Amino acid sequence: MSVLFNNIPPTLRVPLFYAEVNAGANAYQGPSRTLVVGQKTSGGSAAVDTAIRLDGDPQALFGAGSMLSEMSVWARQNHPFGEIWCLPVADPAGVAQTHTITVAPGILGSAGSLVLYIGGEKVEVAVNPTDTNANVATALAAAINQGYFKFGRPLSFSVIATVASNVVTLTARNVGAIAGKQTIITRLVGDESALRNYLTIAATTTGTGTPALGSALAALGDIEFDFICAPYADTTSLDVIKDFLGGTSGRWSPMQQLYGHYFTVMFDTFSNQAAFGVLRNDPNVTLVGVTPDTTSPPWRWAAAWGARIASDKNIGGEVDQAYRISRPVQTLDLVGIRPPLNRANWPTTLQRNQLYQDGIASFTVMVDGTVLIDRSVTTYQVNAYNQPDITWLDVETRLQMVYFVRYMRQRITQKYGRCALADDNPTGNPGIVTVKILKAECVHIYTELEQGGLVDNSEQFAKSLIVERSSDPNRVNAYLPVDVVNQFRVFAANATTFLQYAA
Repeated sequence: MSVLFNNIPPTLRVPLFYAEVNAGANAYQGPSRTLVVGQKTSGGSAAVDTAIRLDGDPQALFGAGSMLSEMSVWARQNHPFGEIWCLPVADPAGVAQTHTITVAPGILGSAGSLVLYIGGEKVEVAVNPTDTNANVATALAAAINQGYFKFGRPLSFSVIATVASNVVTLTARNVGAIAGKQTIITRLVGDESALRNYLTIAATTTGTGTPALGSALAALGDIEFDFICAPYADTTSLDVIKDFLGGTSGRWSPMQQLYGHYFTVMFDTFSNQAAFGVLRNDPNVTLVGVTPDTTSPPWRWAAAWGARIASDKNIGGEVDQAYRISRPVQTLDLVGIRPPLNRANWPTTLQRNQLYQDGIASFTVMVDGTVLIDRSVTTYQVNAYNQPDITWLDVETRLQMVYFVRYMRQRITQKYGRCALADDNPTGNPGIVTVKILKAECVHIYTELEQGGLVDNSEQFAKSLIVERSSDPNRVNAYLPVDVVNQFRVFAANATTFLQYAA
């Protein structure tokens, strides 16, 4: 077998020693990036529609209290060691949500702590017997604008407080309908003082408008993002995502091979979630159904859900860790996310089962209020013939295929990237590849992935595999029947009672 050189010419006659240094075929490694998409404010230094890696202070980059700054913090808490990028978008044409908090005159003469929760985060002011309702309103507005402390760092609220006499007006920092989906309440944990009864909260202006995502997504170029998190779950935004990721020219197309999965959240009733889900059919989208009474706003939910799954699934990891992609995401906890206030809105088994039939992902809640991912289904439900199809029901299957294709691509391009193609290679020349060699390589790759826990039934794969030369003499076609490892979801038992076993 001859030695293959890339740079040392065969005509070299000058003595003595020459060595070219090349990279050999190494274990598969690659970045698995998470992208967080949300609105910034004018106070942030980052440019809109330009992806930026999350290395600095998100409040400085995207504006204190902006939607994207909060998403960045929640994403990092759920994915501490991952590579996270952010895509800032500008506020849409529309109006900002406003609320008013009116302090009743009867608070004069009272004493204690007055508590308010914005997005589930606590604001507390001291009330003295001599404080008028206007004094209390001023103190409350100042405390809101001072911000809150979370995850060991000071953060700004997503609203700005102004005060006039005894009325505090809260204005969302971001324009839009999503920015208005945030709870402002006086009772959360149950130990708040009776002073909360002196506050009256009212929504005065409804936020309107949704950012157009097309130009921002187009600016991503060919950077791979496996996990895309955003709070935009309206029909227009989902249609843009469907074209961006799927179709004949999207990121899942053979021409791009960039892939990616979109995680978003819909705040609505169970019935409306189900009705909306049956109208979608996209294997590249996970839509989480949440009732509006949760104190964590939708942008935190979307960032936490996608980032938490990303932290568990390293698509760029070595093959001996491939089983992590196959494991179900059920019971992964969402750090910093609060469940719906009303326990009646914690999804029951029957409700979750119905949502999964309709393409909506859901969650469970532990007794201490910890939110756990239950099943992260996609909205895919029927095939091209409008027949029920469970192939792409679960996000794990999509991620498994991304790893499979990338692993296969790296091996083929590393070993045979500059080879001649022949029908036979009797001398074992490393510069020549044949159909037989490529077929054996595919089987070997599949066996490695089987040992890593990504795929199953390598013997059947070898029997069903087709590798053949095309009518184009420079091309090889391959049929790769991938049997992915499944997830252990259900254990069904028939427990039958006997008073005594029959003889």
